[in-house]
Amino acid sequence: MTDRVPRRRTVRSLAATLCLLALAAAVPAAAQQGGTLRGKVTTAGGSRPLPGAQVSVAGTGLGALTSSTGDFVIENVPAGRRTVRVDMLGFGSLERTVMVAAGTVTEARFELSEQAIALDQVIVTGTVGGTQRRALGTVVDRISAAAAVRTAPATSVNQLLAARSPGVQVLGGAGTVGAGSPIHIRGVSSMSLDATPLIYIDGVRMDSRLSGPPGIRGGGRQSRLDDINLEDIESIEVIKGPAAATLYGTEASNGVIQIVTKRGAEGPTQFDMAMRMGKNWLWNPEAKTGWSYTGGLGGAPLDSVNLYAHERDFGPWGDPFKYGHLEALDLNVRGGAERLRYYVSGGYSNEVGVVPYNWQKQFSVRSNVDAILAPPLTAKFNLAYITRSYRAAQQNDPVDAFGNLVWGSPANLNTKWRGFQAAPPEISAQIDSREEVGRSIASAELRYQPLGWLISRVVAGIDAGEEENAVLYPRDPDGSAGWWGSLSLGSKNVTRQNNTIVTVDFSSSASKQLGQDLKATTSAGFQYYHLGSKTLGAIGTQFAASPLTTVSAGALTTGSESFVENATVGLFVQQQLDWRNRVFLTAAVRGDDNSAFGAQYEAAVYPKLSAAWVVHEEPFWKVDWVSKFRLRGAWGAAGRQPATLAAVQLYAPVTGFGDQPGLAPSAIGNEALKPERSEELELGFDLGLLKDRVEVVFTHYNRVVKDAMIGQPLPPSSGFSGTQIVNLGRVKGWGNEVQVNARMLDGRRIGWDMGVGFSTTANRIEALGAGRSVLGSGFSQNIVGFSIADLYWQKVLSAEFVNGTSGAVKNIMCDGGTGPSGREMGGPPVPCANAPLVRWGHSQPTWQVNLTQGLDLGQRVRLFLSVDGSGGNWQQDSSDPANHTTYCSSRACRVQDDPIVMAYRAIGRNPLGMYEAGFLKLREASATYTLPSAWAQRFGARGGSVSLAGRNLMTLWTAQMGWDTPRDGRVIVPLGNGRVWDVETRGTGDLSTGYQTVMPPLASTVLTVRMSF
Repeated sequence: MTDRVPRRRTVRSLAATLCLLALAAAVPAAAQQGGTLRGKVTTAGGSRPLPGAQVSVAGTGLGALTSSTGDFVIENVPAGRRTVRVDMLGFGSLERTVMVAAGTVTEARFELSEQAIALDQVIVTGTVGGTQRRALGTVVDRISAAAAVRTAPATSVNQLLAARSPGVQVLGGAGTVGAGSPIHIRGVSSMSLDATPLIYIDGVRMDSRLSGPPGIRGGGRQSRLDDINLEDIESIEVIKGPAAATLYGTEASNGVIQIVTKRGAEGPTQFDMAMRMGKNWLWNPEAKTGWSYTGGLGGAPLDSVNLYAHERDFGPWGDPFKYGHLEALDLNVRGGAERLRYYVSGGYSNEVGVVPYNWQKQFSVRSNVDAILAPPLTAKFNLAYITRSYRAAQQNDPVDAFGNLVWGSPANLNTKWRGFQAAPPEISAQIDSREEVGRSIASAELRYQPLGWLISRVVAGIDAGEEENAVLYPRDPDGSAGWWGSLSLGSKNVTRQNNTIVTVDFSSSASKQLGQDLKATTSAGFQYYHLGSKTLGAIGTQFAASPLTTVSAGALTTGSESFVENATVGLFVQQQLDWRNRVFLTAAVRGDDNSAFGAQYEAAVYPKLSAAWVVHEEPFWKVDWVSKFRLRGAWGAAGRQPATLAAVQLYAPVTGFGDQPGLAPSAIGNEALKPERSEELELGFDLGLLKDRVEVVFTHYNRVVKDAMIGQPLPPSSGFSGTQIVNLGRVKGWGNEVQVNARMLDGRRIGWDMGVGFSTTANRIEALGAGRSVLGSGFSQNIVGFSIADLYWQKVLSAEFVNGTSGAVKNIMCDGGTGPSGREMGGPPVPCANAPLVRWGHSQPTWQVNLTQGLDLGQRVRLFLSVDGSGGNWQQDSSDPANHTTYCSSRACRVQDDPIVMAYRAIGRNPLGMYEAGFLKLREASATYTLPSAWAQRFGARGGSVSLAGRNLMTLWTAQMGWDTPRDGRVIVPLGNGRVWDVETRGTGDLSTGYQTVMPPLASTVLTVRMSF
């Protein structure tokens, strides 16, 4: 037995030697038989290199991605005539036959034409394999994220989405680092439910909420959408409205956003690196802060101070707003063969805001693998892990430095407060308000195509995240005599939330050729979605000593726990008819059931019909200057579910008689509750002119929301307080969207392209239930015949001083109202005691515009700028009314010589902070230089680029000031003569009608260096 082991070893050694010899012989042979294909991919005219284009050699499994200089190299290409194909998002595909000679280098150059209307482009829809754009009856915008981040200064997904698709609005939120913003598609359509679209990443639902530390102030909530690393995103598809989103069911009436991450590529391993460094700041805070006043009343001398300038020049903290900084590093590697491709990345970023304790740090890793498991079976595996730490700038009321500055007064300038309202900046900085996030997103997709006409797909994924939100007041040495009263004894409020979203999606499609011209495709699918959210909360107060900062260190502690689940099950079937690949008819229906509906409600059914006609491919089309013309139309329905427990009757634990535990009514619920149902008709066309040098995409839509949810006040006899959510409302909406892209010049030395996007949106409340015409009683109301959340208040026309030229006023006359409802302005003067609340305007934007300009100088320099804006709405900065009344630090309050201001102080102060919110901004500007190959090779790289980009660089126009350029730094003066820091500022709610002490958007510059190896 002992002599067998050497024999086995001898056999193995001999086999290994033979394999090595065979490989050694095969490699030279392959090298002798094959050649090298080398080339460059540029825009048409050769003015700009195109990095990231996919170059493939048909029938060989060989390919490569172009470098940052647009160059590519493919080795060992079999000799002979070979078809080479080049694909890139946003450009038309190009195929060319080249002759490859063994042992030589073959040069090839490809020039791609930009195409916003790429009819053969595959769009992600609810069906397996997606759908060609030409077959869709709706508009679906596709944003090339990979191309945009090379020139744009965007540092988050929210920033990247802003103003890049007509009808998609990312509302301006707080200007603090890490703050997120709500996203609206085609405005708002619900009076009580949020307007957030569904977000998918690689086919699975993801968490995209806004969240933040307890009691956070100033709109500083984070967006979970911004957890995704921009460098990992290949493209973003925007599905707008119910007609396009029917297959996504009950939660899709606000639209759907699909994020597609980068994949591996056939060919040799490629490494890419991106380094970013930047600064952020507030424009001209001295002018925007203005002056704070004291004295004046009772004949006292009027005193004033610019608190920002005083602190900057004389305070120990120095400038209240510093220059923040950004640093980031992203690395990725990809490659593979025909049967296995991979993409692996890692990224780190650290950003600090204009106050040094406002920062955000993020680390992410991702791995995407594509594999052919067997000829009919393919798989995709995706795994990402993200950690994110965030410390808020505006922690709590009255802590935040911005609010303390806005409401400061010279009355306490020479005290320990140094003029600030509650505390100077170094004290505010001690309050630690932060969020810690750990998140994993994983998915797997299997596609099975046993026959050419049948394909099935199953996608399963999970988004599991944990958030820890906390606000800490350390114990002050002076105890309750410290800056924050009882909170100065020490306090910590912590919530820990686990959110898990599970998605399972199966779909199958079968195609059948019915004769020579007609093709039928039948699709069916099933989707399951489950959300589980568990929250633990704890509060500890009265710490024994300053170093103690844990909840358990508090002398008094309380805790809380909650768990919420929500699930949706949906089925769909779709039939598409394709006549000669030019005329497409599609009918579909989706059925849904969701756990949030009442027990008495059956499953929801959402139908869809659409049609598309590619007219320019018809034989009769003879209009040479019109290169593309497609008509499209669709009608469809989708829904919106209520809050998870809205249908359930709830009770709350209380301490009852004799200190015994008991239950008290909390929420009455509604067993008949059903979803809001949105039905939409969309019509439009796609037009290409002058050989696609000019492309136009136009869409008009009409929407009806039925069974809109409203809160109906409960009678005391019910035993429940508050309101009951019921389906009583009806809302109509409509709008237009147009996108024009033009290639103005297209040469090797200079290229010029421009784009214009414009959209309008409007809505009208048709019904609020029998006998009701008004919902709400405050500044923002829902009234039949008007838009959702319009702004209403009395309009003062005149007033007289009681004594002399200042002080209290009398004979206050207001607008008596006009129009059928008596709510429109323009009526006769009436005493304000009898005057109605009249409509000041819309709270939500009614139009949006975006203008882009790109200039290519030679093949190395790319200049880009973007101007965008919105308007048609009013906003209220309620910081200003508070200064006119509660804090009385405005000149109008101290002098009291403006009768209109004094009248509003008497009847209600809300309009004192009102202003028209329309604006245009120079949003982005950048210059990108592509390094010569010789320079890149010095670093061992295939190519590289350097770009300098800026964001929020200038306000060009406002609705109140027009095109004037005032010397005070474009400060808007609202009705009360206060000062609005930036008209784009908003609260973060979906129906935000105003805000208070929200820090305005920051300006920034970013230097980016990219290298490809």
